[in-house]
Amino acid sequence: GVLQSWLVDERLVGSRLVVVTREGVAVGGGVGSGVVDVVQAAVWGLVRAAQAENPGRFVLVDGEVSAGVGELVSAVAGSGSGSGEVELALRGGGVWVPRLVAGGVLGSGPVWDPEGVVLVTGGTGGLGGVVARYLVVEEGVRHVVLSSRRGLEAPGAVELVGELEAAGARVRVVACDVAERA
Repeated sequence: GVLQSWLVDERLVGSRLVVVTREGVAVGGGVGSGVVDVVQAAVWGLVRAAQAENPGRFVLVDGEVSAGVGELVSAVAGSGSGSGEVELALRGGGVWVPRLVAGGVLGSGPVWDPEGVVLVTGGTGGLGGVVARYLVVEEGVRHVVLSSRRGLEAPGAVELVGELEAAGARVRVVACDVAERA
């Protein structure tokens, strides 16, 4: 409601609304890069959608504004005429901004525990089947749970289970809607 009201208020045309969250986003990408609060993260998702539809109207800031409003204004404005940043995270007195950087070749990718259990949601559908086959055949996963709304009643589900079992996996199919908590 606040975002919608901001957009339709003619007095605010040309201004930006700064939305501040705490623990809404992790920074640094490494272990210990921060705990993310799922409610605050959802706010980030909502505001990002609003940013895409209304460029220049919203700024996301995550973190403790320990020095008060001045620190927040400095972080959002940057130096001179403004930084142009639409997402900022304040951590330990520093300002983090998202950047796409060139990276080296990653290692061999994720290492799957062959004795662990892998859950594939939407597992009996087309894409789920491709993922399950890849995990079993290429990654050596031996225990797979395929969840889907229709379970074994889904077209091709029985055949997929047979194919995965023939490749050496133990497969369990569960009919459920993972979007429904109950």
